[in-house]
Formats: sequence, C-alpha cells, structure tokens
Amino acid sequence: MSSDAKPSPAVAPYGSWRSPFTASAIASSASAISLVLVDKARPTTMYWLESRPSEGGRYTLLTQSIVNGSARELTSSQWNVRTAVHEYGGGAYAVHDGLVVFSNWSDQGVYLLDTTGDSEPVRIGTCDNKMRYAAFTIHPSKRFVVCVREDHRESDIEAPAALVAIPLPQTADESGPTEDIVLFNASDFVSSPVLSTRDNEIAFFAWNHPDMNWDATTLYRAQLDIISSAAQLPKAGLRSLKIVAGGANDPRESVYQPRFDNDGMLHFISDRDTGFWNPYHVDAKGCVVASLAEPIYAEFAEPEWQFGESTFQPIPGRGPSMVVTYRLNGVSHLGILNTTTHVLEELPVPGWTALGNFQMGASRSGEPVLVLSAGGPAEKTAIYAYFLNGIATKVCGVEASQIDTGYVSVPREIVFETRLPAANGEKEAAANAYAFYYAPTNRDFRGPEGELPPLLVLSHGGPTGAADTAFKPRVQYWTSRGFAVVDVNYGGSTGYGRAYRERLYPQFGVVDVRDCCAAALHLADAGLVDRRRLSIMGGSAGGFTTLACLAFRPEVFAVGASHYGISDLEVLAKETHKFEAQYPVHLVGPYPSERKVYVERSPLHAVGALACPVVFFQGLEDKVVPPNQATLMAQALREKGIRVAHVEFAGEQHGFRKYENIVRALEAQLFFFGRILGFQPADDIEPVVIDNE
Repeated sequence: MSSDAKPSPAVAPYGSWRSPFTASAIASSASAISLVLVDKARPTTMYWLESRPSEGGRYTLLTQSIVNGSARELTSSQWNVRTAVHEYGGGAYAVHDGLVVFSNWSDQGVYLLDTTGDSEPVRIGTCDNKMRYAAFTIHPSKRFVVCVREDHRESDIEAPAALVAIPLPQTADESGPTEDIVLFNASDFVSSPVLSTRDNEIAFFAWNHPDMNWDATTLYRAQLDIISSAAQLPKAGLRSLKIVAGGANDPRESVYQPRFDNDGMLHFISDRDTGFWNPYHVDAKGCVVASLAEPIYAEFAEPEWQFGESTFQPIPGRGPSMVVTYRLNGVSHLGILNTTTHVLEELPVPGWTALGNFQMGASRSGEPVLVLSAGGPAEKTAIYAYFLNGIATKVCGVEASQIDTGYVSVPREIVFETRLPAANGEKEAAANAYAFYYAPTNRDFRGPEGELPPLLVLSHGGPTGAADTAFKPRVQYWTSRGFAVVDVNYGGSTGYGRAYRERLYPQFGVVDVRDCCAAALHLADAGLVDRRRLSIMGGSAGGFTTLACLAFRPEVFAVGASHYGISDLEVLAKETHKFEAQYPVHLVGPYPSERKVYVERSPLHAVGALACPVVFFQGLEDKVVPPNQATLMAQALREKGIRVAHVEFAGEQHGFRKYENIVRALEAQLFFFGRILGFQPADDIEPVVIDNE
C-alpha cells in the first residue's frame, strides 16, 4: 500500500461523526452578503451589505472597484444599515454618483453619506423615530431621494405606507432634517420606485389587503414634477398617474420589478399569462407586450418578502437587451433576452445552480459586467464579476479551495407523490411534490453495517420560500455528522408557478404537512433512512409546518425543532404585523368567521395528540411571530409530560443574527436530538435543560 493512501473511514453511529462544520465555524462564516448595487453614474464601482454576527448582527456597507479592487468599509460600528419596513426590511440603501442614502437600524432614520470624502453620515427627512424608510432611489439631480415610508406614529398594525420624496441638502446651510413630500399614498402598500434616466418619469407598484404582493399588484407610471431653485429645497409631485398593468384585471396578476432602460422603455415581470413570472415591456404605443416569443414555464422573479429584488437588468449600450435570471426545475439559469427579437440566449455559468440579485456595471474599458451573488452545491455564495463572454471572477467570498468536498453532501432533486386535499366537492387527488435530498457524507466516517441514518426534514419559511441547491453550511452541519437531510418544496413554494404556490390556499397546515410527511416516508420506503428516526425542523411559517406535522401526524416523526414558529394561528391573526396582517385570509380563511378552522389547524390546540419531544428557539424581540407562540406551546407540552426544551434569545428578532446565538441554536438542537434519537454528539456541547427527561 502506498504511503499516501487515505485511511478507511472509521465506523461510528450516525449523528456522532466528528465534523469540520462546527457551530463556531458556521457562525463565524455567517456574515451574509446582500443588496449588491452598482453606482450607475460610476459604473466601475460596486457596493454591498455584509452582516456581522460577531458585532451583534450589524449590517455594514462596503464598496470597491468591480475589477481588481479592494474593499473599503463605509460605515463604522455605530451604524447598522438595516430597515424595519414590513419587518423583513431590504432595500436599506441607495447610491448615485458617490452619494449614499441609507436607513439606520437603531432609530430607523434616513442618513446621507458622501463617500468621496471622509465626512460622517447626516440625518435627513422627517426626524421621527416612528417613521421607517426603504427602497431608496436617488434622483439624477441629487436634489432628492424617492423611497417608501411606513408611518408607525399611531399604529403598528395599520401603519400607513406612502411613496415620498426626501430633499437632499446641497449646502451646509441646508443640512439637517426636512419634511417628507408625499407623492402617493392611495394603497395599503407601495414598493420599488424607479426613475427614468431620460426624463422625470417614475414607475412603482402597489397593492392592498388582503393580498400579498405575489397575489396581485398594480403597476403605475407617472411624471415626477420638480419645483426647485438654487435658493430652496425641491418640491415634487406626481402628474399623469396611470395604471400600466394589474389593477382590477381578471385574472389577477402579480407585477414586480419595474425597470426603465436607457431609451426610457418600461420593463417589468408579471405572471399574467401563464401563472409564471415572465418578462414584459411597454411598447411605443403604450401597449403591454410579452418580451419572450413564447412564455416559459419558469420563474423570472421571486416573492418579494424584502425590498431590493433584482432578477433582470437592461444592458447599457446594448439597445433592447436585458440580462435575466430564471428558476427552472429548482435550478437557476442566466441569460440575455432581446426584447425586440424576443430571443432568450442562455449564458454559460461555472457550476452555479443558485443565482441571487444582480446589477449591471462596467469594466475600466467600459465593457458591461454583471455583478451578482452566486453559488453551487459545493461552493458558498459569493459575489462575482461576470463578463458577458462567460468569464467570471470572484470579487469577494470564500474560496472554493477552502471547502473540503470530502465532507460536502451534494443534493439531488427527488419527485414524490403526495395527496391534495378535497376541494369544491371533488375527491382527494394524487399529485407530485418536490424536494432536494442530501445523503450523509463525511470522508472520515461511515455508519455501522445494517444501520440506516436518521433523517432531518427541512420545512422552509414563507411559506412561499423555496429550497435550492446552493451550498448551505447549516445543512452540511447535519449531513457531515451522519444525518440525511431532505429540503422540501411543499405546495405553496415558489419556483413552480402560481398554481403550485396557491395549493396552500386555504390549506395552510394541510398541504404543507402532507408534503413534508410524504417526503420523509418516501425516503424511508426507499430504504435510505431509518423510519424510526425521522426528525423535522423549520422556522417561522416552516416552524408552524413542523409543529403541525408533529401534532397532526404524530406517527411520522420522532422529534422536532421549531425556530420562531407559529403554534396558534388565532393569535397570529390577531397580533402579527401589518405586512402579513391579512395573509391568513388566503392561507386559512377570513377571521373571525372561520375561527373554527384556525383553532383546528393550530398545533397548540392539538397538544393532546402530540407525542414526541420538541425543542423551541425564539427571539424575544420578534414582531413577526410573537414570543408567546413558543412559550404557550412549550408550557402545554411541559404540562403533558413530554420532553421539551425552550431556548430564548434576548435582543434577537425574527431570525438569529448574533454569533453566540447562532452557535447556541445549532449545538442545542444537536444535543436535544442526540438525547432523543440515541446518539452522542462528538462535539463538546453545553447541555440544554430538558423538562420531563
């Protein structure tokens, strides 16, 4: 045997394998990159946000040259570039010609920063901490910024939304807060204002309760009138406001991402014809025209839980050409669409299967460059500069060589049969659902002969989220320890069109539960996992699905973990925030007329049937899912005598952003699962208090 031969894997029980994907390593590398922007006036310069778990989850703003640049941090530790609009935020800053406008988390104020000098940010707009701002766009004149404002002065649950203009100071004498100028406030919600570079035209979309933006929106365009002089701050208003798409049309459509190209043509994404989000534009006659020769049953957009989505952009200097991303069969693709010839040309990508938001920039020679976040099954998402000839250069992110593929489980899509509930007098019907399966993978270990691995089912949030095949360290945390994992795209998920997404209407707690259980049993029947050791976890809406699976299908799972999950739909209907205040109308039914259904579907009211242990993780400042949701459920299980653990995190909102809490949540769940499923983790973990043990 050669001296460099690799040793045979050691035999050890599944779940007990030692892994390089430690909770500490995952928390340290959890600094997520988001909202990549390019300064259109200086197209060789890019900006992005980076979360810092080691700094309490703070979001900081960085910039650098797109090609051969080095990063420069623009916001010091006192600033947190994050907005609370819709509670989920997004769109927290904008940039134009070196000027940055951003929202600061601690006071939700709007600040102006000149990146060309060394000055500190200056607060602008209405100086009231009850106001929240997002989706900024700076006017080319640099005299004002247009954005979305949410007014919480009188109410959180009914906070009025408006499109506003905020004057930007031109001199030192003009610095300081000013009054916002309301441009549009005729809808419950407004989003995504964009300005034409050729004239003062503006476009945006809006929608009303009880719809979410993926249900039905209205696209508007108008002239932006500006009254300004050197001696006064500008005033602005809308003129010739008209509806472009959506509105009262039947069937309803979801319109997203308005864009003006360099010729002033308006483009957008809509699901009007097929139920799949496809690109459209407005021609010279004002008619809406499909940009594709034939519709594609693929999604060119994602549900906009956060502001700032960008899945297509005009190519400067290329006439009617757009760069687009689209999701087909769970995999993201990149292409160039000519809106005149209606031809879509797919672009080659270097092993990427998941593409995030992107922007168009330029090299120093003026060549168009796509700046995007992208990743694959064995490479963590990073920012790339992608030249349209197919050459891609990593701008920032983890190098592929830093990830040892001997510990990486590569997913494969599985299609499995599920049952759709009876509706409109029809019988139940068989249908397909989708998931990504990860086998246990660790080059140093294998399981004992004749033993099958435990399975962890992931139920994503949203519930319109979608599982994809991008490298996920938190999935590898489990697979490298000997778990099989299945990431389920249950009915209600995005990526498969409106009809699949609306399978969940009004069957939340039924369709998702059936699909997650069917995925687990499918893998058990195939002999891939241990039928006696099926587990499930989820966060937010996925936490509800997890708890509903445990309560209403107690024969399937042995243990579960709820991360800030919903346990009582009735409490959610009464106490949640404005953005989702009427979402349950579609998911369950109108409240209180359908109160009986809310009670029947709530895991809290089905504790009598729940027979397996559960661990709960909850942020105490969560405004999306109130902390009492976990408290009530944990107490009910405690009183019933079921093993339960309840871990709370002070200072955390909806999701965990602090280093120490990310570590604790991962390790505590592994410890809890080990106690229940009968394995001893290799990690040195601080024990979790388990009641009724």
